[in-house]
Amino acid sequence: MASRTWRLPLAPGRTPFYYGWVILAVATVANFASAPGQTYTFSVFLEHFRDDLGLPSTLISTLYLIGTVTASVMIVGIGRILDLLGGRVMLVLSGVLIGVGALWMSQVSGAVELLIGFAMMRTLGQGSLSLIPTTLVSIWFVRNRARALAIVGLGGAVAGGAFPIMSSWLITVFDWRGAWVAIAIIVWGVLLLPAGFLVRRSPESVGLTPDGADSRAQRASDGRSPTEEFAFTVREAVRTRSLWLLMFAATAQSMVATGLMFHQISLFGARGLSSATAAGVFGVIAPAMIAGQFLSGFLAERYPLRYMVAAAQLFLTATVLFIFLVSDPWHVFLYGAILGVTTGFLMNSLMAIWPQYYGREHLGSIRGVTQFASMAASAAGPLPLAVAFDVTDSYTSGLVVFAVIPLVCGVAALLAVRPTAPVRSGLR
Repeated sequence: MASRTWRLPLAPGRTPFYYGWVILAVATVANFASAPGQTYTFSVFLEHFRDDLGLPSTLISTLYLIGTVTASVMIVGIGRILDLLGGRVMLVLSGVLIGVGALWMSQVSGAVELLIGFAMMRTLGQGSLSLIPTTLVSIWFVRNRARALAIVGLGGAVAGGAFPIMSSWLITVFDWRGAWVAIAIIVWGVLLLPAGFLVRRSPESVGLTPDGADSRAQRASDGRSPTEEFAFTVREAVRTRSLWLLMFAATAQSMVATGLMFHQISLFGARGLSSATAAGVFGVIAPAMIAGQFLSGFLAERYPLRYMVAAAQLFLTATVLFIFLVSDPWHVFLYGAILGVTTGFLMNSLMAIWPQYYGREHLGSIRGVTQFASMAASAAGPLPLAVAFDVTDSYTSGLVVFAVIPLVCGVAALLAVRPTAPVRSGLR
């Protein structure tokens, strides 16, 4: 009796639809799985770190800052490894390691161990499992890239709403150490099998082209080979003025949004509103971010991305200034909606602009460099408001700084014209 070769039902090239949609689904799950390394999850555990480990809040915040800065440095190397090993290997490896990091968090007993845990989780959560899924999708989609990236963003937005609630429930059931063990199991359960069995590094690696059959037909009508595509190396990219201008432009969203969210309870407490009202705004920000991401994906097919990034900076400034007008609870929720839409819009536009400007072949290395700036800005985000409050007993001067930063970043985005690109063979 002849033996049969087992084949994966969703093997590339044998699906009745473009296989990039499978990649997109796994990438969305991976973005969801980044949650254990995000600020909104750690916020649920901060009280337990302080009480059970006997560490002051200032020290915990400092350790978190150092861990995030460490992650911003590590992400440069992760981007380079992503180009070498491909998305499947890196997603599985990152999924395994973030689970290990969660197990480590369940066993911490002092400041040094907590610092190591913060560095691991921020590197893998905010870093790897944010960089890898968006890079994979940018490789598999060209014409539909902005919309596909918006869908990936759904994973992070859903996690932002679900993980704090789930983590709080796990703590009540298993205590905070057992909750970290449960989180490790959850991440492994949702990510490892799909990443290991379904992900491929690029459409070209399995005989496809970006966006599927329509893309092939469009390229043929343009008289170009499917494998002919511009591709900057990371060295070529860092020599272009536009990369540095866009990196600077990206810092506004990371710094301002992180700083505002970190101090949100105190900010609105200073405006005479309750902590419960201020905390409720987080429930508005997550769905508003989804709306902003999809709005960006829709407009990216009609307008240059640098103009979109510049325009969004104006809304970020308006969001900061709106805080001075807040006096009623409904004002706070309107603020949350504006902040969420603006943040989602900026995130999606910036993710789409890197492959549009620098190609797909070395995108991991290039995104590693650019994400370093965003993560470092995120780490520094809470400081301006904290310093302003400590020095003046008011957030006013810090908010003024936050209102000016996006305006300067908007000018940088306008100046970031698309660089002239070399043409090389397509991805493997």
